[in-house]
Amino acid sequence: MSDLKYERSGHVPVIDMNKSDEELSVEFYEALTTVGFACICNSGIWELAKDYGRKANSFFHLPYEEKKKYSKPNSYDCHYGWLANGRVQLEETAPAPDYKEVFHTNRITEGDRTLAPPIIDSEESRKLRAKFEEQASRILYLLGVAMKLKDPYQMVKAHSFTEKKNPSNQSVVWYPPVDKSLLVPGQLRCGEHSDFGSLTLLYSDAPGLQVMSRELGEYVDAGFIEGGIYVNIGDMLQMWSGDVLIANKHRVLIPEEQYLNQDRMSVIFFAQPDNDAVIETLDGSGKYPPVIADQWLTGRFLATYDQ
Repeated sequence: MSDLKYERSGHVPVIDMNKSDEELSVEFYEALTTVGFACICNSGIWELAKDYGRKANSFFHLPYEEKKKYSKPNSYDCHYGWLANGRVQLEETAPAPDYKEVFHTNRITEGDRTLAPPIIDSEESRKLRAKFEEQASRILYLLGVAMKLKDPYQMVKAHSFTEKKNPSNQSVVWYPPVDKSLLVPGQLRCGEHSDFGSLTLLYSDAPGLQVMSRELGEYVDAGFIEGGIYVNIGDMLQMWSGDVLIANKHRVLIPEEQYLNQDRMSVIFFAQPDNDAVIETLDGSGKYPPVIADQWLTGRFLATYDQ
């Protein structure tokens, strides 16, 4: 895919990761201070995520009792495990929970067969996570350059991805075929929300993502490109940047009638700062009071997941 060159995927700017750091820092800054999203190509992620997603899909077709063995623990500070359809509601005022199943993994689940089955925690998943981590670190560095930080690696250093003190998740999301008889009016596959942490990197095997247009004040299609990985800012990074970077709202709709019988797979990397990282505005303005990353994220998780 090394010859791909795009300008825009739907509403979202497309960025070719083969460009120089100087060019990329400008393009990421422009995209993530306006739209809050970018679609990156030539990242080395897409094929790995596609292969892993296809294999991980089979987990969600197991009997309920088998999947239940790996259920997310009923504790606010455990961010791993399987969440059944109906256990996640990203839009607090939505009429019903999201129409999806999720399996979260992190450094704690690696190699522990009581927490994640081999089809979820596999050699493929670890290769994919390493590539997600590599690109997340690179983007954080590029933003540091663009924001003219004294140390452009400042944000990178707060993300010790390979250590257990870092809570970043790699999540597999399965949107099952839709049974209209089970739908509540206004229910979505994934409700309107902005993400919690620093950066999100998203692979999907089909269209469906919508982002809020700040110009139009309404949702527009994000588009879909084979080879494209969507990147967006989380609430914590917006706060960290003093509202320079934008954590834009997004959602996934119930598909049109002719596609209701088709499932949809996503593999998502949620980059979070280390639990003990102190988050204070990077420009020194003090616009927000300093906060410990773990304490702030815990509050957001409590409001989102059925514990």
